[in-house]
Amino acid sequence: MQENEEMKNQEEKEKSSRKTLIAILLVTILVISVISLSFATFQQENKNDGSNSISTGNISMNYTESLNGISIVNAMPTSDAVGKILKGKGEYFDFTINSTIVGNASLQYEIAAIKDVNSTIPNTDMKLYLEQQISGTYESVMEPTVFTPISNKSAVGSPAGSMILKTVTKNTTSTDNYRLRMWIKEDAQIIEGQRYTVRVNVYGKAL
Repeated sequence: MQENEEMKNQEEKEKSSRKTLIAILLVTILVISVISLSFATFQQENKNDGSNSISTGNISMNYTESLNGISIVNAMPTSDAVGKILKGKGEYFDFTINSTIVGNASLQYEIAAIKDVNSTIPNTDMKLYLEQQISGTYESVMEPTVFTPISNKSAVGSPAGSMILKTVTKNTTSTDNYRLRMWIKEDAQIIEGQRYTVRVNVYGKAL
């Protein structure tokens, strides 16, 4: 009788140990899942300084103008050759993207142009041209291109309706300087008083 009770107690102890082990494993799996999710997901914060934070560091866009983009009012059609060298006030937009990488990680960011809702010139009449400063000189990274909005939100985070100007993948901390120009294409039929405004945003995610 005593032997049966001892066997029964032993079985209960083994069952209790198995339950404890299973519970520990489930908690461990849950913790790993949460860590993996927080690492892989880009968390966008709407800040006034144009910065976005991600689990591996942060991406920020700095600019000096009050408008983070370009606005055209009553402009005349322009050839690509002239548009690419526009230097007047408000004819180009300089901005800097700072990428901070923490640890052994990588991130991807997109530069997106977003059309203002009050724009009245058709997208097909607008040309955008993006340059990047390389070794002290600005070089083309996107040739003159008609504003072409994406239909759906991109995997990186650029919203539907925006135009992706450049996609960059980084695994080290860096500072990238860009210059954007925009003009009305040469053969466009323009009506007096028409306007077009784009704002530039940067979106990113951890890889």
